[in-house]
Amino acid sequence: MSEDEDSIYLKSVASLGDTHEVVTNQDIYSETGIKLVSCGSRIDSSFYDRLIRHKLVQNPDECMTVEGGVSTQELLSRARALFESGSALPGITGLVEMDRLWAAVSKINLNNTLSFKLTVAREKRSKLFDHSLRIMLLSLYLGLRTGLSESELVALATAAAFHDLGELHIDPEILDKQHALTPGERRHIYAHPMTAYMILKNFPIYHPLISTIVLEHHEYLDGSGYPVGISGGKIGNLSQILAIAEVADGIQNRKRLEIVLKLNKHKLNTNLIGLVSELFRPRTETSDTNRNSEDIGKTITLLAASFNEWDELRQARGGDTPVVKFANQRIQNLRHALFDAGFNPNEPGWLISGIENDAEGLLDVEALISESAWQLKSIARELDKFWTDESGEEVKAWIGNCIQKMVN
Repeated sequence: MSEDEDSIYLKSVASLGDTHEVVTNQDIYSETGIKLVSCGSRIDSSFYDRLIRHKLVQNPDECMTVEGGVSTQELLSRARALFESGSALPGITGLVEMDRLWAAVSKINLNNTLSFKLTVAREKRSKLFDHSLRIMLLSLYLGLRTGLSESELVALATAAAFHDLGELHIDPEILDKQHALTPGERRHIYAHPMTAYMILKNFPIYHPLISTIVLEHHEYLDGSGYPVGISGGKIGNLSQILAIAEVADGIQNRKRLEIVLKLNKHKLNTNLIGLVSELFRPRTETSDTNRNSEDIGKTITLLAASFNEWDELRQARGGDTPVVKFANQRIQNLRHALFDAGFNPNEPGWLISGIENDAEGLLDVEALISESAWQLKSIARELDKFWTDESGEEVKAWIGNCIQKMVN
């Protein structure tokens, strides 16, 4: 981890001591042998500058204890509360044995270091903590539906609880969905599964099974994920479960979720897509679209024209160059997914024909447009990652132009 990432986490640790009793259980030394904090010291924000000025021999959470730290029993009780509130696993009744789900959560093994990190998450990053619990519940539902063994369910629950610990080392402002990421900030996002993996790798009880699931939870079958970009069967089955849970979490509108899953068939396990769709099918919404049928129709027509423009650009650039071949594969995947979702680029107007006064139908189409824009942005990000020279600039400019047409 970089010094910036260390400083962000240390700031959270020090400020935790302002509201909870955080006490050192051993002396803390710098790499140069200077004793910075004595065993038994109460830590608070006043210690931050002292700790950040030096490279520490130990990780801070390995030599501190916190009053009221997260326990396995708390994970279970908070997960139950989320479920009972209706904010997680809607429509699960009758689909799985809930006793087996709760049993898996109750068997999560928390050592002192991981308990401390989860406590930091609970107190300083509450949204991240609750997100991990929702991912845990959704992942266990999928694990039960796919016939995982008891030990596999426990491993999946444990990985879900830990999967975003790397985000504790990222500035919260970067994680805000409204924040426009710089290339450097995006690299921090790409690195967070590796950060969590390196944390878990230090403990044999979590490595390699659980640490590998955590490492792979943003990897996709088509190789477009991160941090490594592995593909297909190289991604573990439990990792694939965590990946689709990540995609589904936070999408409150059922129709939008169905569109997102349809357009990600080439990235996600298709069997799992069906199980997620089944879980959310009973939900109903009354959301209204923000745009009228005429505006949506124009955007659909522009999207169709963009694919024709891509074909022309590809031919002009020479279809056999590596960057063009790479981009074309991703764009064709999107094209096929859109066709499966009912979008025919040769007859774009057909998609909204007959639903001009149907708010739900228009909402479906608007969700398709929004997800298409996200998919194109994802392709642009891949080009940024693999082609840092001028070879990908024209393709990225084309993608940016497509997205601009869709959002205006």
